[in-house]
Amino acid sequence: MATLHDSRSQYLSLALFSRQIIDALLDLVRSGNREKLGKALPDAIESLQAATDSRNVALSPAASRIVTSYDQVRTIDELFPLEDRRQMIQTLKALETTNPDLEEQRNRALQAIEFFYKIENRALRNSRHPSPRASRVARGLCLTN
Repeated sequence: MATLHDSRSQYLSLALFSRQIIDALLDLVRSGNREKLGKALPDAIESLQAATDSRNVALSPAASRIVTSYDQVRTIDELFPLEDRRQMIQTLKALETTNPDLEEQRNRALQAIEFFYKIENRALRNSRHPSPRASRVARGLCLTN
């Protein structure tokens, strides 16, 4: 049975995932370094795609940890309509390619930082104030999936 602790862990996992992406994006903005970004972007794209289109079934281990929870997907849904998420997926894909225009890449990275910063903050807030569903689950009033 899922507990309130499980729900909080899911929120904190999403916040940590967002922070890792933000840190990688900040490296690009500050120094043009793409090393961390090359490792973080594929998981970020895959996770956001899975949170946007639930028909995706083959997920990497990292993405499956982030987007399989109701609480994690709900957090992203609360913040961004479908079209905003699809646009961010395109922005992240554009960041995957090495573009000679560093200023354009920095602008894209800043947009992505803002996007993931909102997710991080909402996930942290939700970890302190879990959803009513999480409270019902913790009291044994709902069945878990």
